[in-house]
Amino acid sequence: MILRKNISLNEDYLKKLEPLMQKHNGNLSAVIREVIDLADVAFQDPDSVKKLISGLRKEQNLTSSTLIWALKNLGGRLPDDETVHNIIGNNISSLSDLERRLNELGSEVYWGMSIKINSDNNFQPKSATFAIDGKNPHANRYLASVIALLAAKKYELGISEIRNINGSLEMNMIKGENSWIHKKILENFGSLDVVFTELHNKPDFWNVLIHLYAKMNYDMAVIPRQLFEEVQGAGMTYKITNCIERFYGCPINRIPQEDFLKNLKVLYKTMGFIEDMDINNESLIIHHRFSNPDAIRKLANNLVELLHLNGRTYSSTAGENLIVLKQLPEIGKILIRMVEDIKTREEPVADYYTDLLNILKMLKNVPSNEEFIRSLGTKFGNKIIDNYKCKKNISEWDPGTFMKYLQDMSVILKQDSKWSNVSENIICGKIINCPLVKTDAEINSNNCMFIKSLYDIWISNAFGEQIERVHNMSQNIPSGNESCEIYIALKS
Repeated sequence: MILRKNISLNEDYLKKLEPLMQKHNGNLSAVIREVIDLADVAFQDPDSVKKLISGLRKEQNLTSSTLIWALKNLGGRLPDDETVHNIIGNNISSLSDLERRLNELGSEVYWGMSIKINSDNNFQPKSATFAIDGKNPHANRYLASVIALLAAKKYELGISEIRNINGSLEMNMIKGENSWIHKKILENFGSLDVVFTELHNKPDFWNVLIHLYAKMNYDMAVIPRQLFEEVQGAGMTYKITNCIERFYGCPINRIPQEDFLKNLKVLYKTMGFIEDMDINNESLIIHHRFSNPDAIRKLANNLVELLHLNGRTYSSTAGENLIVLKQLPEIGKILIRMVEDIKTREEPVADYYTDLLNILKMLKNVPSNEEFIRSLGTKFGNKIIDNYKCKKNISEWDPGTFMKYLQDMSVILKQDSKWSNVSENIICGKIINCPLVKTDAEINSNNCMFIKSLYDIWISNAFGEQIERVHNMSQNIPSGNESCEIYIALKS
């Protein structure tokens, strides 16, 4: 039964009904029916309705503030297909249907926007303009992104231009190829879409990396792993130490050892230096993807140095895909401390022989480990050559000064040796007798390894890592004497 009644409304009430009048295209009867439905709901829970009305009268409330914050921080990310479908629905067969649906959504309390669509064809458009008039620019852009995704999928329309005019957004779209359509959507609404996806896929990784960049004040460089493998230099440990200390906010020697191992694993994995680290009671197993033997050795030495700075002494064994670090007994720690405590001498070719004898004597009590012996020799050799450079005021080495240095070192090592220039850029040394290595017709392999590491670091210290050097042991058959030859090829 239809009941007809006359009602009296002044101008104030008509203004309040204006949004509903627009929604129902001026049909006052439809407006009154919706108002009665709303009143019926309100009478069922009047307290909740009072709270809602009270909140809506305030310019900012929890829901609107949260919505604005979310939309602002979603800038640069596209809604997914499911979200677009949930917003728009299924009953869209034309642009006029889309306009009607969007205006229904826009009239909801927290959106407060209206949408106008103009096109060359309502059902199969080749061009269309979408005008969005709303009170919040972030909401306008979000709705525009929803429209762009729907129009791209349903009508193969791509964005040709977006303009913001007096708080309103106007988006022009034209028909185009799929690749161009996708590119334009990403340029206008999805510039950070891949970034957000990766952040959510690997939150732990990006949390570490972003904090690291912030702590380092963006004084960082991103390079491929293969390039890093090639450019690892002698100063790597210092630079990484600086990076770690800034990241954790304190010197390495003040970080608890258990925490340091866990944090080193996280940081080195994130920076791409290692693949993984197995932490055991007395050893560390490092998984890596380097192929260059020198790069693997440098990485192993770097880890040993960092662990030493944190108060632990390790030896290293480097393999093709693994580096195994084993904790040394106390004697190993004492040896390293001995080398570090050697004072700078007053004389440039001071008698380091006593120090050397003490080190070699204590090495007998350390389990044989090539990497540890070489590391120890490197530390000791650096002490000697740095002291020599300082006392002789050598700023740059040449073949002549370096050959003189090697002759002086032979005196310290009590070797019977001959050094000469084979050519302009090649130095040759023949060590006929080395008492520290050979005694009673027996060769002490650990001592030999230590002495070779001295020569290696002297060459590297003077001319860099890329200098070619060859160690060769030959035997004089008639006399039964053995000798060592060292060839050093300098860059021309």
